[in-house]
Amino acid sequence: MASLNFKVAPAVQATEAPPIPKAQAWGCQYVSSPSAPLLDLSQGVPRDAPHPSVLAALSKVASDPQAARYGAILGEPGLRQALAEEIKVQYHISGQGVTSEDVAITTGCNMAFLSLLMTLCPPGKSSVLLPLPAYFNHTMSLSLQDVKPVYVLCEPDNMFKASLLSARSYLASLRKENGDRREPRMIVLVSPSNPTGTVYTNEEIKQWYDLAREYKVALVLDETYRDFVEGESRERGLPHRLFEEPDWRSTLVSLGSFSKGYRIPGHRLGSIIASPELLRHITTICDCMQICPPRPPQIALIPLLPSLRADLLAASLRLLHRRHLFETTVNAISGWKVISSGGFFAYVQFPDNYIYASSILGLKRKKLGSEDVARVLALQCGVVTLPGSFFMPPVVDDEQWDDILNGETLRQDKWLRFAVANVEDDVILSLGPRLKLMNKIMGVDDEGVTSQ
Repeated sequence: MASLNFKVAPAVQATEAPPIPKAQAWGCQYVSSPSAPLLDLSQGVPRDAPHPSVLAALSKVASDPQAARYGAILGEPGLRQALAEEIKVQYHISGQGVTSEDVAITTGCNMAFLSLLMTLCPPGKSSVLLPLPAYFNHTMSLSLQDVKPVYVLCEPDNMFKASLLSARSYLASLRKENGDRREPRMIVLVSPSNPTGTVYTNEEIKQWYDLAREYKVALVLDETYRDFVEGESRERGLPHRLFEEPDWRSTLVSLGSFSKGYRIPGHRLGSIIASPELLRHITTICDCMQICPPRPPQIALIPLLPSLRADLLAASLRLLHRRHLFETTVNAISGWKVISSGGFFAYVQFPDNYIYASSILGLKRKKLGSEDVARVLALQCGVVTLPGSFFMPPVVDDEQWDDILNGETLRQDKWLRFAVANVEDDVILSLGPRLKLMNKIMGVDDEGVTSQ
């Protein structure tokens, strides 16, 4: 490969490469067979095709020359209005809780996050409170923008919910200091979470909102998986009630995605719901980055959103059943335990004794980590997952971990992320024998005891 005759920006060089291709490469090395096919549970993508009405509309719009022209910077006015109406229905909002003026459409939710980050956070001078384990595209975006992540521990004993006490303690400490710590500009929560699947209750989210409001920072809710919040009986779940707050626009920014619920990840549509005053500044960023979001999927969806509510509910109920099936299957295997689940994901603890089984793999190390376990699980058992280490700072980086209150808990590095939305129930059921095989490889018997 020819060398470059120019330099790459240091911030790009310092940012971790996308991790999913690494895990998928493990899967490519697995020798698949009809009796033991590869089980890929690494990426949070919908398995099913878009609804037939969406496919038909996309086909029709794609042949319309007008759809190939530039559109509005913050998205088609019709889609902004339609999404505002859907938010009112899903969040049980009466009156003018959310209007089209509060809505922007972006080229995917990652673009929504990055444009918000660029709007609110000066490079080299600001910080963002981020739950740990953290969605890697969030940490990558912060790194690219030279914005410091202040990691807030998600507690395994509390279903990996971020510690409100730790966040409050950190923000309070800044008021007492006159040092040069970077100014916090945002608190980020993901609910349902990527990677842990954790779902925060309305009361918990309200506490985070009150904290952000008190310390005059934005509360950024990444609600990519909001269509899969569990509801009462056969209804869609209510993610939170913050849009009922009379002054929600002063503090709250909600990010969303069309990729998961409407099953169109390749068409790249996301959303920002925020104060029109904030969206005015975001427009400047979006004009430079996207000019306009892709028009064909926007135009196709405008008249369809109300008719797709039943499909969203059906998909959510199917996924709820699959998560329950996953928990039953995994928890039945000695030493394996689902710690948290929700949305597209489950966060799973593998047997404790794996950590000390390095000699079985021919490795001269005191301990194994989640990446070691995920690699063996893929190469020898044909199950591709993402190791928990992909969502944390390097375990050997003492400097970063020293800043994380009670961080040693997560530093044990004994969890894997399973994506359960992109497979059928039969794949979930076939996990049991694969995990038993993994236990056998790692020298763990049916009682969870390692034999070396």
